[in-house]
Amino acid sequence: MQNNKKRLGFLILTFLAIIFISCLIYFIWHRYHYAVSDAVFVQADNFTYVSFPKVNGKLIKLYKKEGDPVKKGEILAKIENKDYALKVAQLENSIKELNNQINSLTYQIAKLEKEIPLKVNQLKEEKEKLKAQEKAQYYTIEQLKIRLGQIKRDRKRYETLFKDGLISTHDLENIQTQEKELKHQISAAKAQLLAIKKQQEEVDKNIAITLNEYKTVLAYKSFLTSLRAKRLAIIKQKEEAEVYYRYTKLYSPIDGLIAKKFHSEGDVLNPGEPVYAIVDPKSFYIQVWLEETKLRGVKKGCPAKIWLDAYPDEEFEGVVENVLPASAATFALVPRDISAGEFTKLAQRMLVRIKIIKGKRELLKVGLGGEVEIKRCL
Repeated sequence: MQNNKKRLGFLILTFLAIIFISCLIYFIWHRYHYAVSDAVFVQADNFTYVSFPKVNGKLIKLYKKEGDPVKKGEILAKIENKDYALKVAQLENSIKELNNQINSLTYQIAKLEKEIPLKVNQLKEEKEKLKAQEKAQYYTIEQLKIRLGQIKRDRKRYETLFKDGLISTHDLENIQTQEKELKHQISAAKAQLLAIKKQQEEVDKNIAITLNEYKTVLAYKSFLTSLRAKRLAIIKQKEEAEVYYRYTKLYSPIDGLIAKKFHSEGDVLNPGEPVYAIVDPKSFYIQVWLEETKLRGVKKGCPAKIWLDAYPDEEFEGVVENVLPASAATFALVPRDISAGEFTKLAQRMLVRIKIIKGKRELLKVGLGGEVEIKRCL
């Protein structure tokens, strides 16, 4: 009986020893073929903080909650925009008023530029007619003077004949009356000639006044240029105001999920203050800090398996994308100073990036930890 007990104990010890040795052999084999680490974190390339650029105000509407999916260009939030809308409306009214002034002034300039040459030509034609009338009047006066000279000679002859009793008083008075009538006609013709000259002077003045209107056109054009410059400046102000108005609505820059909501409706925000954090699920990757002693055979293309602490029953598969050429200590905020000779040998950790190729990506969240098993590419 005692021997049976000893034999059973020996068999149990032998079995346990075999199991232990088998486990040890498997552990050694596994560690030879696989690099294992628990310094594993889920990260994302596209992790974006979205905020209202350039504008501040009261947050009046949030359209998304944490965990909600969003599409690129989808509205996320809105701040109070009355002041910005009023500014745009005021600038639009200013532009309309300037457009009315510019259109009216342009019409006046075009009208003057068309009318001035026509008016000048009409006045010049009128002056030419007056010159022709003046010439004709000079000719009429000369003809009257010639007739008057003839009548004067006839009168003297009639006076001699009257003294000699050869003609009657009626004949003498008739010739005298003709002389007076001619003198009256000459005076009237001279008065008419003077009136024609006055009319010519008036036409010359009108021509000068009309030509002077070209200066008015130049002044109008100068004012038109200033109005256009003013309109251009206000248009730029309006475009800037419209940009600020559009910025009162916040849109998603990427497709993704709402990872974090930083504010609630009613909060007053400053420009650039984050409202949401958005992560793109397609950009998830596994970040592994692997000891330098485990880097043998770990290179781009090596397959890997990942288990996350949050989902222990879920297995993810991946492939090594890259092994960074610098250790974590290189990027530490306070790097070690070994210039004084103090040095302790420590295994450095290298950053390995793993691309996820299989698994339930919807379960992934930035910052989750877990374990990784990388098959060495020997």
